[in-house]
Amino acid sequence: MFQKISNLVTCAILPLLFCKCVTTQETASVQVPPVTVQGILYYPDESSRTYIVPAGAEIVGAGGANCRYVVESGGRMTAHTGMENIYEIKAGGSFKGFDHPATNCRVTYHNGAIVEQVQSGSGVVFSLVP
Repeated sequence: MFQKISNLVTCAILPLLFCKCVTTQETASVQVPPVTVQGILYYPDESSRTYIVPAGAEIVGAGGANCRYVVESGGRMTAHTGMENIYEIKAGGSFKGFDHPATNCRVTYHNGAIVEQVQSGSGVVFSLVP
């Protein structure tokens, strides 16, 4: 009986005392490539993504959390809502937002960008890039 308990401790319990638990912060972060929009993308609502909106492309109803949207010259987007998103509107790009209040979002735009502020929200900042 003692031998069985000893084997149990050695094979099952003892390794648990010396194992290292890996948290999500310790694992290698997976880099998700940016999404380059082609044509029209409707209501993207993901987290921690980057969207590039080139000339001729459009996002309708952008949302999500912790996302970055880059609207290049000739690109267009309408923001539905968002939480802690970053919107960079380059010269010649177009931004309209927000259809519903957003939270802690930052909209930066360059000279020559078209920006229409419909609604804002708590912590939302619109600023011209110097």
